[in-house]
Parts: sequence; structure tokens; C-alpha cells
Amino acid sequence: MAAENTFAFRGTYYHTPTYGSLDALRDVVLIVQEGKIVRIANGHEETAVQAEFGLAEVRRLKAGQYFVPGFIDTHVHAPQYLFTGTGTDVPLMEWLRKYTFPAECSFQDLEAARHRYLLLVKRFLANGTTTAMYYGSLHLQPNLVLVDSIERLGQRGVVGKVNMDRLSSDDYIENTADGLRDAEKFVTYTMGKKCSRIQPCITPRFIPTCTPELMKGLAEIAQKYGCHIQSHISECCGQVNCVREMHPEYASDAAVFEEMGLLTSRTVMAHGTLLTDDDIRHLARRGTAVSHCPLSNFMFGDAFFRVNHALSLGLKVGLGTDVAGGISPSMLFAQRMAVVNSRCIRAHKLAVSGGTTVTPEMEKDVITFKEALWLATVGGAQALDMADIVGTFEVGKEFDALLVDTNLSGTSGPFDVFEGEDDDQRFEKFINLGDDRNLIEVYVQGVCVKRGDEFLLDGSNVTKSAEEDSDRVMSAPTPAEPETAYVDLAHRADSSDEAASLDVGAAAEDGAPAPESESEPPTKRLRY
Repeated sequence: MAAENTFAFRGTYYHTPTYGSLDALRDVVLIVQEGKIVRIANGHEETAVQAEFGLAEVRRLKAGQYFVPGFIDTHVHAPQYLFTGTGTDVPLMEWLRKYTFPAECSFQDLEAARHRYLLLVKRFLANGTTTAMYYGSLHLQPNLVLVDSIERLGQRGVVGKVNMDRLSSDDYIENTADGLRDAEKFVTYTMGKKCSRIQPCITPRFIPTCTPELMKGLAEIAQKYGCHIQSHISECCGQVNCVREMHPEYASDAAVFEEMGLLTSRTVMAHGTLLTDDDIRHLARRGTAVSHCPLSNFMFGDAFFRVNHALSLGLKVGLGTDVAGGISPSMLFAQRMAVVNSRCIRAHKLAVSGGTTVTPEMEKDVITFKEALWLATVGGAQALDMADIVGTFEVGKEFDALLVDTNLSGTSGPFDVFEGEDDDQRFEKFINLGDDRNLIEVYVQGVCVKRGDEFLLDGSNVTKSAEEDSDRVMSAPTPAEPETAYVDLAHRADSSDEAASLDVGAAAEDGAPAPESESEPPTKRLRY
């Protein structure tokens, strides 16, 4: 007799256990028991395996169908899904004030938050994201709704309540003590669910909005509970210049985070496009990872992230959509943008050389779809400290997987398959051209959470009701224009005291201590 919750598939499984190499497990029988892979056998062993595990059947994949590990998105701003695809007209620091903070603040309407977060999780599952590292919002209650939504729909998640106690609007900022209290409440709520799929995360938004007191207090909570930590690091000129003006005693973002105790083996820092090699090496020594977000780096960043270079220095690197800074919730799209990012670096080197010869040095940063898939699976698993749980098809790992169908014909699918194309060509087409229509089943911990258009763990038919109420649910209130003039820290000629006083003054009005004046020479220039 078959053990409960045991099933098997026979077919081809694609994964990337080694960076730069696409492996195909062809015609194998993979047995899942209690959510974990317990056997991978050759196809000709099907009858024996079926008898051994007491299986009534072994499901055989059709030609043109393959399994791939579930995608791992290491950087998502959950409440920003509300305005994804809009608000692309301003630089980062103004974007936060003009669009992001008002939208996130609107999640205090808990009924709207429930609808929005169910739609968010469904959208990400539909796009093959079985695991996501989520930033929530400032207020405690909406973040509990987010955790409940992830639990309900069967996704795997690392989730954090955003903290910030300075440099924000009056209606979207917290007292330091209240922020620390709510962060710990969020952690205990999430851990109290005892859901192995969901882990809490300490989330100081980024240095400009967090006082040293807040960051140090959050580090203590993370250490107390063994939590993940997430934030943003060295992501664009405006942000980096802001930190330099607020904290001239530190040489870099990495030095600030180090001093605050926030660089650990369970920390994921987003972007990192302006990290120095010394910064990267230090993050690597701490076991800290970087979430590479190529699309949002194009939209809001001022530099490219060199994936191969960072990996060569020992850094852990995952891939992120960075919704809504990234305008697509699709990890397939993120993979393609990672490849484009690498080729932009190559093109830049060629342009700087002034010549027409592509040298081996210029090719060092180029990646292909194989490396991009590794970033979206194995790299993400390593970044989230889950490499022994998910990311590849190996005995002992949990079955987080996507069933890919490349047989969709004509306009019912995103691409066509022609006579003579083999499995490898079809799979490469899926990575480069496919979309959610090709993902016919989604599994998390061995449970099919989505089949076709149906989310199997959602018994309330929320999708239909949400669609009927989409005008209310999916529209953010029109954000007000910022009252003060915007200062583009990235593109001004110098770091003027006038610009610094604008941002510092705003922080002081919110009750946060202002940094020392630029006129006072720093007493130390800390690195690590």
C-alpha cells in the first residue's frame, strides 16, 4: 500500500546544480513523499519503483512537458504590486515620496489589503514564483494579512514588516520604540503559525529612513530569533549620496550596516550596483547575499551589477523582480533582464575602449539563460539560506516545481515549436519566450497549489470576487505631490549644504535626530 501523500512523475527534469551548466534528468521517475523527493530512478525502473512504493500509477509527462525547479524571487515589495507598471517618471528618492509611501500607507485599509495580497500571491504563483522574499509595509496589521495570504495559498515566503523612523512623510513614519515593538510582534506572530513555508524577516527599509538606534535594535531582534534580515544597499547615486551626507563618518553603506550589526549569513541586500570590491568581499565574509534586480536597476539605478565578478569574489547572489521598481512580477522576465544586463556591461566596456575588438576581458561579465536560471533557483536558495531545501531536484530536497508545457500552439501560447526541435531547444525557448501560460501546474512542498487557472488551496473563489471588485481593489489613491522641492542628489554638481539641509530638516521634523553638519569634520572614517 502506498504511503499517504506519495506520488511519482516520469519525464524530463531540467535544473542547474552547477553555475553555467544546464542539466537534464531525462526519462526518470521522481517520487515525492510527504513533500520531499525520496527517489530518482531511471525510467526503465518504473514498474519496480511503483511496486516498492505501492503506487497505483506513475504519471507520465507528455512530449514537450518538463519540470523545472520553482523560481525564487529574492526581492519583492508586496504592497507596491498595487501600482506596478506605473510611476516610472521620476528618480528613486522622489519616486518613494510621490508613489511608494502613499500606496503602502493605503494598506491600513485591511479589507483592501486582503484583496490585494491574495491577488499578489496568486500572480506570483501563476508566474512560477514558489518562494518570495517580501517587504511588507510600515504598519503591523497589513503585514499579518500578507503572512495569512501566503499561508492560505500555499506559497513559500520570507516576509518582513518594513521599519523606518526618519526621512518619510508625516503619515508614514514610526517612533523608534514603536517600530521595534511592532517588529518583534510581527516576528512572534509569524513564528507562532509554525508554518514551515513562512519565515519572518527583519526589514530596515534602507539607511536614509532608519536611525542608528532603530537599526541596532532591529539587529538585536534578528539575533534573538535567528531571523533573516533584508534591506537595500548601494543601489543608486541619489541613495548613496544621501547616506554620505547623513553619515560622513562611514566609508560606505556596507560600513554602516556592519556597524549596526545587520550583516549576517541570513541577510539579503538588494541591488548593490555601487558596491566596491572591498564591500563585496566583506559581505562575502559575513555570508551576506545580494539580490540582483536587473530590471529595477535599469529603471532607477545608475550602474550595472556585475554578477560573475561578484560571484568570483565569493558573494552569494540571487535574482529579484523588485516589484514595483521592477515593472514585471515575472521571474522569467527577470532572468532575461539579467542576461541583457550582462551584455550591457560588455557593450559599455567596448564603448569605453574606443575600438571595435571584443576582448576576453569584455566577455567576463556575460551570462546566458543557463546562468540566469541558476540565479533564479540555486542562487536564490543560497541567498535565503535554503540551499539544502529547494533549488534543484535532489533526493532529500522538497518538491518545489513547475510543470512546463511547450505544446501550446498558435496564439494560445507565447511561442511556436517547429518540426525537428528537440527538448533542449524547446526548453530554451520557454526560458527566453515563455510566460505563465506555459506553467500548467505549480508545486510547493509537494502540494499542487495551482493547476491551470485554479488555485487549489483557495476555497473561497477569491479570484472571481476580486475581479468583480477590481476597480476598488486594484487602484491606489492618487498620491499627493511632495510639498518640498525635489533635489536630485544623483545629478547635481556638488554635495551642497543646501540640499543636505532639505533632507536632514525633513528628518528632524519627524522627530529623528539630524546628522552632524558637514561643516564639522568627521572624527572617524569607519569601514568594517
